[in-house]
Amino acid sequence: MRRVGRECSTGPLSRARHTERPDRPRSLRSFLADTDEALRLGARPGATVWPTGFDLLDTTFGGGLRSGELVLLAGTEGAGKTTFAMQVMRNAVATGRHAVVFSFELTAASLIQRLLGLEAATAAEEYEDPMNPPAGVRDFRAVLEAEDPDRRGLGAAMRALTGGQDALMAIERYSDRLHIVEANRLTTMTQVANTVAAIADETGEPPIVLVDYLQKIPVDGIEGTADETTRVTYVVETLKELAMELECPVVAITAADREGLGAGHRMRTRDLRGSSALAYEADIVLILQTKENIVAREHLTYDLNAAKIYRRWVVISVEKNRFGGGQVELEVEKDFEHGRYRPHVRVVSERLIEERVFTT
Repeated sequence: MRRVGRECSTGPLSRARHTERPDRPRSLRSFLADTDEALRLGARPGATVWPTGFDLLDTTFGGGLRSGELVLLAGTEGAGKTTFAMQVMRNAVATGRHAVVFSFELTAASLIQRLLGLEAATAAEEYEDPMNPPAGVRDFRAVLEAEDPDRRGLGAAMRALTGGQDALMAIERYSDRLHIVEANRLTTMTQVANTVAAIADETGEPPIVLVDYLQKIPVDGIEGTADETTRVTYVVETLKELAMELECPVVAITAADREGLGAGHRMRTRDLRGSSALAYEADIVLILQTKENIVAREHLTYDLNAAKIYRRWVVISVEKNRFGGGQVELEVEKDFEHGRYRPHVRVVSERLIEERVFTT
């Protein structure tokens, strides 16, 4: 796993955020001519697509996330926003693409432990051996945090866990393509833009970008002097510009207002914290919520085991999809023990609430 230090690289910002783009008017004929030439050369004239690896979600997006798109990911506490986003990044690099993660919330070590759990579970699905369940995230954390008096190294530590060696081998295959920035108060939008541009220059292709999370990005020059609305507006507009200039998808986890996290409230785009620009600038808005909390009451009343079953599932609400259908409700099963969701997605068949009404 390539780890970018806490202070990001500082290439010229102009390359990242102000790439020269023609601002003169062009006729439709010139665009058609460029498209024709690209096709004759075997190039892709349209957007580049990054599949998320979640089958039905990719179908909803027409194949996956596209270059130039800003994707906002929100959700209630415990719904697994970082888990979902990291799985998308992992799926991208596992298919040969590059990705960069700016993590304001978790250390690189914590993210790597989740990836090890994910890979161990994925490998175990191929063996189908119920008598030897794969090691989980806690198992990997315990081994990696323990002192090794014999100094046997990482390989020996992984061999001590079921599926550990397979997990390590899987991660090593894409370790050069996944970049992690342990972000802090110095990781401003300038630093984010420069880091993404530097990776694109070094690898020859733009990476898919994850920011966890948007409201924590410091803003050059106005930090501490502007209100949150102003700061969030600047950040989201700059992230969208970055996605368009470098022709890559940018996934940003975003916080919600406190009211959007309360019991009986189904989170919507309007609950995102900080600025109306979040809804306007985003191409895709996804909201994750535990199914138990938003399924209609009748599904819980007549089945005593329903709550336990629904608790294992998270509903992905496609609140906005600029280039496809919005207001789609999908669900995916948790496997947080292994730092992942199960990759098969299905359409929610139960009725969901708009607002939960409590009676006494």
